[in-house]
Amino acid sequence: MREMSVLVGLGLDADQLQQVLHENGGRFLYEVAHALLDDHADDRAEIYEVKVDSVAINEDCPTQVDIDFETSWSIYRGCEERNTAGSEYQHERATYEADGRLVFLAPLARKHVDPC
Repeated sequence: MREMSVLVGLGLDADQLQQVLHENGGRFLYEVAHALLDDHADDRAEIYEVKVDSVAINEDCPTQVDIDFETSWSIYRGCEERNTAGSEYQHERATYEADGRLVFLAPLARKHVDPC
């Protein structure tokens, strides 16, 4: 696992976090969403949009943030019948750090695999 962080700002509530994460088509979360994709075996997916559906801050542990989002992606594999696109719903937990970063735990980078 590796840590990935997104700078969102200090002292934001759940609604403000959702607004920041949703700006510019969810671009703040592109790298994190790419690392978390389940539906492909390598790292060639291109992210087109990340739609943040909900953000919740745990009342008992205010540094714990739960985020639900949908990632739209496509993969060009070089073989027309093997190219694919889709979307994935994801639920992730992040740590809201004192310096204004959301820190996610993501799998290590996948290796490029030639399926053709």
